[in-house]
Amino acid sequence: MEDKKIKLQEQEIAYKKGLKWHTLPYTKIAQAYLRVEEVTGRLCCGVANFDMYFLVLRTVDGELIKTEASSKENVKEMLEILKEKNTAIEIGYKKQEE
Repeated sequence: MEDKKIKLQEQEIAYKKGLKWHTLPYTKIAQAYLRVEEVTGRLCCGVANFDMYFLVLRTVDGELIKTEASSKENVKEMLEILKEKNTAIEIGYKKQEE
């Protein structure tokens, strides 16, 4: 599966950060979830609110990777694929204990 800044490949996920593509093996992902952020934009006729969708990955080392996706449905489908690729990945947001 492929989105504008995310590619789910056979053994790893590729994601674009800035101008460069990075890869992360599925075995290095501990948690994955959908994040929705509301963005306010000023238009000529007023203000409009938009939702932006992100696939967030937490690695086994504790690093957080947040990558923009084109739709909520794409992120949900990616989460299902990630779970198939590595059943150890925790799907859904869970506050980390410090």
